[in-house]
Order: sequence, then C-alpha cells, then structure tokens
Amino acid sequence: MVAMMRYDMSIPRLLRRAATVFVCALVLAACSQAPHQFHMTNVSGHMADLALFQMPTAEGGKLTAQDLRGKVVAIFFGYTHCPDICPTALAKLQAVTQRLGEQAKELRILFVTVDPTRDTRAVLQRYMESYGPQFTALRPDPEILPKLTSRYHVAYVYAQPNASGDYIVNHTTRFFVFDQTGQMRLIGRYDESIAAIASDLAYLINHSS
Repeated sequence: MVAMMRYDMSIPRLLRRAATVFVCALVLAACSQAPHQFHMTNVSGHMADLALFQMPTAEGGKLTAQDLRGKVVAIFFGYTHCPDICPTALAKLQAVTQRLGEQAKELRILFVTVDPTRDTRAVLQRYMESYGPQFTALRPDPEILPKLTSRYHVAYVYAQPNASGDYIVNHTTRFFVFDQTGQMRLIGRYDESIAAIASDLAYLINHSS
C-alpha cells in the first residue's frame, strides 16, 4: 500500500517535468522564428520605392525599376574622381558579392554618378570594369539627377575648381537597399562591415516580399 502511494505521488512530478520540457520546446521554437535583426538601418515602409526614370547606363542602354524586379538592388551615389569614399564603398560591396557566392546572382549594385559632366559613358565603363557583373553605372540626364537625388534625400555639392580645373563633390555617403518588389528596406553606411552587409543582403535575397 505504501509503495503504491509513493508511485501515485510521483505522477504529478513526471507531469510537471513533461510540462517543463514542452514549454522549453515552445520557447526554442519561438526563438528560432524570431525576425532577422538587421545590421543596417531598417526603413521598411518609410522611404520611396525604387524609381530610375529610364536612367541611361554607361553601356548606352536605359534601365528602369521594372527591369530590376525580382532582384535585390543596392544604389550608391558618387563619382569616379572621388578620392576615397566611393572606391572604398564599391570595393566593400564587391567583397560582399564575393562573400555571397552564388546568391550574388540575385543582387544588382547601381553606381549613380552625381558628376555627369566629367563622368562620361566611357569614363564610367572603364571605372566599373573591375567590379563584376552585378555592378552597373548610371549617368543621369541633367534634368533627371535632381529628381532622383531628391527622391532619396541625397545631397551633393560641387566645390570650387582648383587651378587644374579639378573639383571635389561632397555627397551623401549612404547606400540604399531595395527588395525584390522595389520597396526600400535598408540604408547602409559606406563604413559598414562586409559581414554585416552580406548578412542583411542574404536575408533579403532569401526572404522575398
């Protein structure tokens, strides 16, 4: 009789243990489904969608936002005579494509010049040759550039030319990331780490909206 009572009293303990295991399993499942924590600034739903206004490419064609549907797109505004920030940003994005491997086929990187006077089609073509197939240089028409930069709150100011006629263009150093539907999702800094950028882009590539 005593032995039977001990056995019966152990049942609630087993039930509590089973309940604890079940709760832990639920917590682990919830954690595994937690939303991705972006390293770059998440601006989903707060910025303008992708629009390129039939932008001329360095190759002489025209590129529209519709041409890029189904791809994750990163846009960086700069110029080929930029002494430091532009080459640093583009080299970093190139390293990101290498880190992404096969996934980089789902990514397009657009370099939009804010200095179309010096950045002719030929200059842009030479400048972009070494970066890879994901990169496209765009040379906006004079009436298009202000529309595009205003749309994404990009600033650019031409400094006074020196004795040789060279000049600096001070410009926004952020880049803008759009998902496969053309919605702006992220804003990144040119000094973001390669690992952070690659992580965020890989997430967008694998989780289309």
